[in-house]
Amino acid sequence: MTNTFYKAFSSEQYKLSKNKELFGVLLLPALIIFAVDIYFIYGILTSGNEPGGGTMNPWKNMLGNTVFLFFYMLYPILISIFVYACCDVEYKNNNYKILFTIPISKSKIFFSKALFILITILFSTVLSYLVFLLSGYFFSVVFPAIGFQNYDFREVIFYTFLKLYITLSSIAMIQLALSLVFRNFIYPIGFSVFMIIFSIVVNEKKFSDFIPYTGGFKSYSNLMTENILFERLDYSNIAMIFVFMGLSFYLFAKKKGG
Repeated sequence: MTNTFYKAFSSEQYKLSKNKELFGVLLLPALIIFAVDIYFIYGILTSGNEPGGGTMNPWKNMLGNTVFLFFYMLYPILISIFVYACCDVEYKNNNYKILFTIPISKSKIFFSKALFILITILFSTVLSYLVFLLSGYFFSVVFPAIGFQNYDFREVIFYTFLKLYITLSSIAMIQLALSLVFRNFIYPIGFSVFMIIFSIVVNEKKFSDFIPYTGGFKSYSNLMTENILFERLDYSNIAMIFVFMGLSFYLFAKKKGG
């Protein structure tokens, strides 16, 4: 009974839930949206004028434009830190040696860890999605002159966050492979920062569709252009999730625990 995936997943859930980085990746994106809301409310109250909506869609030109400027830079870094922390738990006190002596297969241990990472990212993305929606509804009621209630932007917002989740999941699996190779956090985190900057520079190139880190900036672009279609980058990112999960499992299985 002990050699079950459920037991392995429960163990990983308990162990990884002790990491403070977990709460950072879950809550910080939502807190950023709240901070943006407060900034807009403060600006409206101090200026004494409620901005008129006009022909500008406030969902994207006001709320989305500001929130996703933070998201495409910050979210991948948060994911990278969180994933490294999930591996660093095992590096401390040589836990790999202990981990591989318990009567549970390496595959169950690894895939329970990978599943926990993907579920955490899902919860984080869904929470951010709900807070984003609620923020727009709040402004539509309290400051109706802005015009949030004049636009049905739900479909665009849903697909934007869905594609963002796919992007973050693929980045998480890449970072998992890096974190299994390097014990020093500087290398996986530094790689993530470099790729975010690089992806912004080359985002208009055709080959950028095969760089998962481009997805953060493309999420911002998709929101601004109201693009709900799945494109080559999105399909590539889905493939990357499985490719790098497989690579990560190979690296994990090759560890000796020493």
